[in-house]
Amino acid sequence: MDSRQLCFVPMLLASFALLAAGVTMKDTGSYWLCKAYDSKNNQWIAKSPYRRVAMNTAYEGCKKQSQFPKTCKTANEYCEDIIKGGIAQHGWQCTAMDKKAKSWVSDAYPERNQAVLGAKAYCEKHSDIPNSCYVNLLTCKNLQTPGE
Repeated sequence: MDSRQLCFVPMLLASFALLAAGVTMKDTGSYWLCKAYDSKNNQWIAKSPYRRVAMNTAYEGCKKQSQFPKTCKTANEYCEDIIKGGIAQHGWQCTAMDKKAKSWVSDAYPERNQAVLGAKAYCEKHSDIPNSCYVNLLTCKNLQTPGE
Protein backbone atom coordinates (compact mmCIF):
# COMPACT_ATOMS: atom_id res chain seq x y z
CA MET A 1 0.00 0.00 0.00
CA ASP A 2 1.24 3.48 -0.78
CA SER A 3 0.88 6.45 1.62
CA ARG A 4 -2.32 7.71 -0.06
CA GLN A 5 -4.07 4.40 0.54
CA LEU A 6 -2.88 4.28 4.16
CA CYS A 7 -4.35 7.73 4.77
CA PHE A 8 -7.63 6.88 3.01
CA VAL A 9 -8.41 3.76 5.07
CA PRO A 10 -8.67 5.52 8.49
CA MET A 11 -10.74 8.31 6.94
CA LEU A 12 -13.08 5.75 5.39
CA LEU A 13 -13.43 3.88 8.70
CA ALA A 14 -14.15 7.12 10.55
CA SER A 15 -16.84 8.00 8.00
CA PHE A 16 -18.53 4.63 8.50
CA ALA A 17 -18.38 5.05 12.28
CA LEU A 18 -20.13 8.42 12.05
CA LEU A 19 -22.80 7.02 9.74
CA ALA A 20 -23.36 4.02 11.99
CA ALA A 21 -23.81 6.30 15.00
CA GLY A 22 -26.44 8.35 13.17
CA VAL A 23 -24.49 11.56 13.75
CA THR A 24 -25.30 14.49 11.51
CA MET A 25 -23.45 17.77 11.32
CA LYS A 26 -25.58 20.79 12.18
CA ASP A 27 -25.93 23.73 9.80
CA THR A 28 -23.54 26.64 10.19
CA GLY A 29 -24.60 28.75 13.17
CA SER A 30 -26.43 25.80 14.73
CA TYR A 31 -25.15 23.66 17.58
CA TRP A 32 -26.08 21.65 20.66
CA LEU A 33 -25.72 23.23 24.10
CA CYS A 34 -25.60 20.57 26.83
CA LYS A 35 -25.27 20.75 30.60
CA ALA A 36 -23.99 18.45 33.31
CA TYR A 37 -24.75 18.81 37.03
CA ASP A 38 -23.34 17.56 40.30
CA SER A 39 -25.14 16.96 43.61
CA LYS A 40 -24.66 20.60 44.64
CA ASN A 41 -26.42 21.72 41.43
CA ASN A 42 -23.24 23.23 40.00
CA GLN A 43 -23.45 23.18 36.24
CA TRP A 44 -20.99 22.66 33.40
CA ILE A 45 -21.94 23.73 29.88
CA ALA A 46 -20.50 22.59 26.55
CA LYS A 47 -21.44 23.19 22.94
CA SER A 48 -20.76 21.21 19.80
CA PRO A 49 -22.31 20.53 16.40
CA TYR A 50 -22.97 17.03 17.79
CA ARG A 51 -25.26 16.40 20.77
CA ARG A 52 -23.30 13.42 22.09
CA VAL A 53 -20.00 15.36 21.95
CA ALA A 54 -21.54 18.31 23.82
CA MET A 55 -23.00 15.95 26.46
CA ASN A 56 -19.71 14.12 26.93
CA THR A 57 -17.69 17.36 27.12
CA ALA A 58 -20.00 18.82 29.79
CA TYR A 59 -19.89 15.53 31.71
CA GLU A 60 -16.08 15.36 31.52
CA GLY A 61 -15.85 18.95 32.77
CA CYS A 62 -18.02 18.05 35.74
CA LYS A 63 -15.96 14.94 36.50
CA LYS A 64 -12.70 16.92 36.41
CA GLN A 65 -13.80 20.09 38.21
CA SER A 66 -16.54 19.08 40.66
CA GLN A 67 -15.83 18.54 44.34
CA PHE A 68 -18.29 15.64 44.04
CA PRO A 69 -17.34 13.99 40.70
CA LYS A 70 -19.17 10.74 41.48
CA THR A 71 -22.47 12.66 41.49
CA CYS A 72 -22.08 14.15 37.99
CA LYS A 73 -24.99 13.53 35.66
CA THR A 74 -26.18 14.57 32.21
CA ALA A 75 -28.97 13.48 29.89
CA ASN A 76 -30.54 14.31 26.54
CA GLU A 77 -33.06 16.44 28.44
CA TYR A 78 -30.22 18.72 29.55
CA CYS A 79 -29.42 19.63 25.93
CA GLU A 80 -30.84 22.41 23.79
CA ASP A 81 -30.73 22.54 20.02
CA ILE A 82 -29.62 26.06 19.07
CA ILE A 83 -30.62 26.89 15.50
CA LYS A 84 -29.40 30.19 14.11
CA GLY A 85 -29.23 31.70 17.60
CA GLY A 86 -32.64 30.46 18.84
CA ILE A 87 -33.61 27.47 20.96
CA ALA A 88 -35.52 24.83 19.00
CA GLN A 89 -38.68 23.59 20.70
CA HIS A 90 -38.92 19.84 21.18
CA GLY A 91 -41.43 17.68 22.92
CA TRP A 92 -44.46 18.53 25.03
CA GLN A 93 -45.72 21.40 27.13
CA CYS A 94 -48.78 21.33 29.42
CA THR A 95 -50.71 23.87 31.47
CA ALA A 96 -51.90 23.30 35.03
CA MET A 97 -54.64 25.34 36.67
CA ASP A 98 -55.72 25.97 40.24
CA LYS A 99 -59.21 26.72 41.62
CA LYS A 100 -58.67 30.44 41.01
CA ALA A 101 -58.20 29.60 37.30
CA LYS A 102 -54.60 30.78 37.40
CA SER A 103 -52.55 28.90 34.82
CA TRP A 104 -49.05 27.49 35.17
CA VAL A 105 -47.21 26.41 32.01
CA SER A 106 -44.60 23.66 32.17
CA ASP A 107 -41.19 23.65 30.54
CA ALA A 108 -40.79 21.57 27.37
CA TYR A 109 -40.34 17.85 28.06
CA PRO A 110 -39.63 14.98 25.66
CA GLU A 111 -42.67 13.00 26.88
CA ARG A 112 -46.23 14.21 27.49
CA ASN A 113 -46.48 12.53 30.91
CA GLN A 114 -43.35 14.37 32.06
CA ALA A 115 -44.89 17.67 30.93
CA VAL A 116 -48.09 16.88 32.87
CA LEU A 117 -46.11 16.19 36.05
CA GLY A 118 -43.92 19.26 35.46
CA ALA A 119 -46.91 21.58 35.06
CA LYS A 120 -48.62 20.17 38.15
CA ALA A 121 -45.45 20.47 40.27
CA TYR A 122 -44.91 24.05 39.06
CA CYS A 123 -48.49 24.95 39.99
CA GLU A 124 -48.20 23.27 43.41
CA LYS A 125 -44.99 25.18 44.13
CA HIS A 126 -46.31 28.64 43.17
CA SER A 127 -50.10 28.59 43.64
CA ASP A 128 -51.85 30.15 46.64
CA ILE A 129 -53.97 26.98 46.80
CA PRO A 130 -51.56 24.20 45.75
CA ASN A 131 -53.89 21.33 46.65
CA SER A 132 -56.28 22.47 43.91
CA CYS A 133 -53.78 22.15 41.02
CA TYR A 134 -54.77 19.90 38.13
CA VAL A 135 -53.85 19.34 34.48
CA ASN A 136 -56.38 18.70 31.74
CA LEU A 137 -54.66 16.72 28.98
CA LEU A 138 -56.33 18.97 26.40
CA THR A 139 -54.00 21.75 27.56
CA CYS A 140 -50.94 19.74 26.47
CA LYS A 141 -49.41 20.56 23.12
CA ASN A 142 -46.72 18.93 21.03
CA LEU A 143 -44.05 21.54 20.27
CA GLN A 144 -42.26 19.56 17.59
CA THR A 145 -42.45 20.91 14.11
CA PRO A 146 -44.00 18.57 11.51
CA GLY A 147 -41.49 16.29 9.84
CA GLU A 148 -39.07 16.36 12.74
